[in-house]
Amino acid sequence: MLLRAGLDVFVHKGYAGTKIRDITEAAKVSPGLLFHYFASKEAILEELAEAIGQELDAIAAVLQSNTTPQEIFTTIATKVLESFSDTHSKYMFLLANQILTMDTLPSVAKMIGERSRSVELSIPVIEAGQQNGVFRSGDPLSLSVVFWGALQGIAEMLIWKPDAAIPSAATVMGILATDTQLSNTLPNS
Repeated sequence: MLLRAGLDVFVHKGYAGTKIRDITEAAKVSPGLLFHYFASKEAILEELAEAIGQELDAIAAVLQSNTTPQEIFTTIATKVLESFSDTHSKYMFLLANQILTMDTLPSVAKMIGERSRSVELSIPVIEAGQQNGVFRSGDPLSLSVVFWGALQGIAEMLIWKPDAAIPSAATVMGILATDTQLSNTLPNS
């Protein structure tokens, strides 16, 4: 209850803009109860960041698996997009971005957030897909940034437009597909 309330407030107000009172009001508990479980808002963030770190480790494991580049990215896109049907998962994805990008966050949470190696681990997988002719040509780092940026953007848009349909993994995979593969999936015009 306290972690969910903290997550909700951190996503909507940002870590720096969040006060303990905001979390206790969202959780409908007294500050004393919060302090019974957590010494500070930083402690709440640290626990959330650890859970995010475990998810990042799981993504890293998929990126290092012995399957085809298409299977790797399809698995990731599918899992991430399916998780967005749950508000908590969407918010965790968005909080991960805050942890990874905001200099104002506590250093301990920042270190946990730095477990994210998704962009870097994607590069050799994209290169392998390019060599196999299944991924478009181009700078692998740029393609990695576009893939991960699309997932981040989808999470953000689903917060703004909660009634929007979650795109399919195939739609997101279009980012990496060669022009030939992409045209084979489009309806005849």
